[in-house]
Amino acid sequence: MKIRVKQATVVKPAEETPTHSLWLSNLDLIQVRFHMGMLYFYNPCSSSNLSNTQSLIDALSKVLVPFYPAAGRLQKDKSGRLEVRCNGEGVLLVEAETDSTLKDIGLLTQSLDLSQLVPTLDYSADISSLPLLLFQVTYFKCGAICIGNSIHHTFGAASSLAYFMEAWSRTARGLPVKLEPFFDRTVLRARDPPSPVFPHNEYQPPPFHNPPVKSLVYRSNPETDSALASLKLTRLQLKALRAKAEIADSNFSTYELLVAHIWRCACFANEDLSEQHLARLHIIIDGRSRLQPKLPQGYIGNTLFHARPISLMGDFRREPFSTTVEKVHEEIRKMDNEYLRSAIDYLERHPDLDQLVPGEENPIFSCAANFCIVGLPKQNAYELDFGWGRPFYERASHFNEGKGFVARSLDEEGSLLVSMCLKKTQLGKFRELFYEFLNMSAL
Repeated sequence: MKIRVKQATVVKPAEETPTHSLWLSNLDLIQVRFHMGMLYFYNPCSSSNLSNTQSLIDALSKVLVPFYPAAGRLQKDKSGRLEVRCNGEGVLLVEAETDSTLKDIGLLTQSLDLSQLVPTLDYSADISSLPLLLFQVTYFKCGAICIGNSIHHTFGAASSLAYFMEAWSRTARGLPVKLEPFFDRTVLRARDPPSPVFPHNEYQPPPFHNPPVKSLVYRSNPETDSALASLKLTRLQLKALRAKAEIADSNFSTYELLVAHIWRCACFANEDLSEQHLARLHIIIDGRSRLQPKLPQGYIGNTLFHARPISLMGDFRREPFSTTVEKVHEEIRKMDNEYLRSAIDYLERHPDLDQLVPGEENPIFSCAANFCIVGLPKQNAYELDFGWGRPFYERASHFNEGKGFVARSLDEEGSLLVSMCLKKTQLGKFRELFYEFLNMSAL
């Protein structure tokens, strides 16, 4: 796919905004220091009232007034701690076009590297030069449109980006922003004094079976020997998965069942692992609704915690599916307010938070049997209408080996989509195991 950039615009707030420094929480400081985001695809639309690039820029400029910290830049304070300098320097919006169609890029099959659909940056430059939000509007030959967006992970995660996108889309349609953003990260300060009451093994290094190798897994382009499986589970198949668990307890969520299933399929697809290898799963948990008091609904910032079940491969291969589900459930269940507050305190006492930042020297997954599963935010997916209707397909803009995403299907209520990035040599086996276990064919 060849992309032609027509224009790149730094969009600034439409009005003068406050200038000050914004404190970042410890949860912000331990995130990967790159941009991560989503791709939203829209069907061709023949309406004469379509939003064009200029109208999108105008709407973006307006929404940056209430969301003004997003137009700032990261910087270090006198002690060397990262913070956001709210200075109104703006966000980046790129307009692009391609002669490719959605069919050409294999959108719904195994297309992996769609990183051309979001702007790229030179991360060797000083961090203070990088916009916190990046957007790209790409017009396809077939009339389809993609809005690629990404947020610097130190500034926020998928939920924060979804709130911003929803506000932008409503502004583009002349509607008021219905959710007031909340930027004060001090609600996630550690207690005084910090009082962790759990060991928090989730912040310990993962089990390595081979020495870590420098790679590009945390940058825009995944390893060339990686590929993506995009798999759909209908309501009927999800019902079959619950039956396979042989668990009558309704406390086990569909998400827990599916995470356990993905974990097993990914591990079993790697036939090179011995029984002495350790398998660890990295489950991203959003603390927004788990913390007490609950965070404001429009909180912009990282609220991500980590549930990390671990098993010996020998035990893992012999245990029934129900045991794996229970293991996943227990790790997620313990993530209550007491545990999460303890985690925040643990981070406050950590001697060097930079050691916990994922990167080339610290691959927390993508090493043999270490995997990561992310549940994409549920809210707003049906409201991201810029005048072209709602998106018909969404997916993460960046994949790296060992990482998977679970999202609801936009074309069939009750269905879920699983995207998993693995080595090409493991992908066929993973796909086979994924559906074979259900005794049902892929639909």
